[in-house]
Parts: sequence; C-alpha cells; structure tokens
Amino acid sequence: VIEENPDQAQLTQRYTKEALSFITKNKNKPFFLYYASNSPHTPLHASKNFLGKSKRGLYGDVVEELDWSVGEILRTLKQLKLDKNTLVVFTSDNGPWLIKKQDGGSAGMLFEGKQSTYEGGMREPAIFWWPGTIRANQVNLSLAASMDLFPTILNMAGIAIPKDRVYDGTNLMPLLTGKEQQVRDMIYYYNRSELFAIRKGPWKAH
Repeated sequence: VIEENPDQAQLTQRYTKEALSFITKNKNKPFFLYYASNSPHTPLHASKNFLGKSKRGLYGDVVEELDWSVGEILRTLKQLKLDKNTLVVFTSDNGPWLIKKQDGGSAGMLFEGKQSTYEGGMREPAIFWWPGTIRANQVNLSLAASMDLFPTILNMAGIAIPKDRVYDGTNLMPLLTGKEQQVRDMIYYYNRSELFAIRKGPWKAH
C-alpha cells in the first residue's frame, strides 16, 4: 500500500510506470502482464499533462492519457527488442455506461450499452499486435470473445488446456495468423446467469 484514498488523477501514470518496470525486470524470461486500467470508467480523472487537452472534454482527456500509456508500453517493448516475441492485446470488458451521458462513452452506431446484451453492450474493440506474426493493418470481422484469450495464451506457451472442466474459449492463433477465416460461428450472450441472446454468423436472436 503506497497511499490510501489515492489521487485518482495519478492512477494511469502509476499503472504505466509499474507496467514498464515489470516488463524491464522480466525482459530475459517469459512474462504475462495483465494491465486493467481504471480508465475511462467513472469517476473520470486525468493528470495535468492531459487535463483539458482533448476536443471531447474530460472523457477525451482520459482516453488520450490511456492511449499515451499503451504507447509507452509498445515503445518499451521495441526498445528492449521484445516486440517480435510479444503478443499485445487491447480490448474492453463492456460497452459505454449510457446513464453517465458524456462521461460514459459511446457505442457509435451500435444499439444500447453497458449491462445490456445488445451489440452496444457486448461488442468491443479488440486489437492484436505482434510484429512479424500478425499482419499489420488488417480488419477481421469474424466472431471472437475475450474468453478465447485463455486457450490462445496457453497454446502460445505450449501448455495443454486442463481436462477437469469444459472451456468455452477457442484458440485464436489460426485466425490471427490468417490460416483460418473463422474459429467460431456462435456466441451466447448472458446477463449474469440468464441467457438473453445467441449470435450465429451474421444472425442474432435476442
């Protein structure tokens, strides 16, 4: 514990510093870094270097600081010559919190947001970066889910999936490397323990 009731405007800076330190300390061995930022969840806070700098108000300031944070991680991986041996995944856990209005984000053309099983609540951006392994500047519209990350990372590490239960995830590497056009054609949409929707290919029953 370094501080109780911390200055939340410093959280992204502190997370970034800790992430870079972790990467540097582990540069000579395999590592897994899970960086779950508070931003841009409410309440919104940006450090003085980003406060008031964007055209989107405080929400935009917070997003720009998060963008800077990710950039620092990628820059460090390149400097340490780890970029061609490291998979970086950027994604989110849910859509915008619409009741927060300007502070809650936007799903663009997608309907609804957080705590719904419509596309605006569940469909998230996902960026995979691995120079030399994943081709740059490509967009793939195939179905995938965050639960696919577990078997994907196990596959990369050469570890067999445990046999003591059934896993819903699928290894994404054939999709990411262009060897397959899709690795799943169906996703179930749950709100807590209740099934609300099923997506199969381009079709969705809600």
